[in-house]
Amino acid sequence: MTEACTPPSITIRAQREDDMAALAAIRNSPRSRWGTLATPYESVERWRKLREARTAGRTELVACAGGDVIGMAGLFRKPQTRRAHVADIGISIRDDFHGQGVGTKLFAALTDLADNWLNLQRLELSVYTDNPAAIALYQKFGFEIEATETADAFRDGAFVNSYVMGRLRGTLLRDTSPYPSAPVPAPIAPYTLRAVEPSDTAGITELMLQPLVRHGTLRTPFTTEEENAHLAAPSDPTTRTILAVSGDQVIGIGMLTPGKNRRAHVGDIAMLAVHDAWARRGIGAALLAALLDIADNWLNLKRLQLGVLSDNAPAIYLYEKFGFVSEGIARADIFRAGAYADTRLMARIVSR
Repeated sequence: MTEACTPPSITIRAQREDDMAALAAIRNSPRSRWGTLATPYESVERWRKLREARTAGRTELVACAGGDVIGMAGLFRKPQTRRAHVADIGISIRDDFHGQGVGTKLFAALTDLADNWLNLQRLELSVYTDNPAAIALYQKFGFEIEATETADAFRDGAFVNSYVMGRLRGTLLRDTSPYPSAPVPAPIAPYTLRAVEPSDTAGITELMLQPLVRHGTLRTPFTTEEENAHLAAPSDPTTRTILAVSGDQVIGIGMLTPGKNRRAHVGDIAMLAVHDAWARRGIGAALLAALLDIADNWLNLKRLQLGVLSDNAPAIYLYEKFGFVSEGIARADIFRAGAYADTRLMARIVSR
């Protein structure tokens, strides 16, 4: 009678520099690649550079068995101040260790860190809709499906949908504060659209300080020109930023960031804001139309996506007018007015 093999015990520890080869091997394994955004033939050096490029506020773990690295997971805190209560989770398991409790141990370690040490209120992740084993694991730890993102990634020669899943810690106070009152409208004057320049930082900063802009975006009070410099000179050279200007005044801004690799068909509307005194004059529509022209007629993007605060009815109406549809609600997504507000996730799919 043959004795059953006992799986080696699984331990969890922090990632180290000497784990890079093992982590790259996991990324290159077929099952791991199928469930993530990895591409074939990723080198150790490429994985090292991807890891180095990640922002601060991350905790990355590995699972080990018998001295071998058999899984990895990470907790990535959001860089925006008003989303400091949120973190993303990502996970990959070596192909021959699926179904052996590795994911459960990694998730237990990350959720303990989030709940008991970092005081995070919202955890979120993305998973392909045809990955039931992963979905079951996430649901075991309290994650709920919040949205279905159509054509989110390209895999095996076709587009695949993803679920956005979120986990809230306890009952969070929801923000129901009204939007600030509109200011005295600016005199009617012509405006033009043009590309952003680094010299526009001061004008963009004045725009970002508007109460209505702040209430409807992720901006905070009293931001400086240094804090807004990335809007005038984005670090990603593929980002397309358009300004609406009247005379010397910046009265609106729109930003489009194309995706990379297996999400190269996706574009994010990363910013659309109009100066409070110029609201309701079609400036947002003009900026959005210009961004969609770039996406449709020059970059050949299939999916455009954005997030809008769920109580921002005028913005939602504008996006729906341009073909965006709601894919779901990210609960307690941002901190505003001393409480938490939901974000409506919207997308526009182009069939070609």
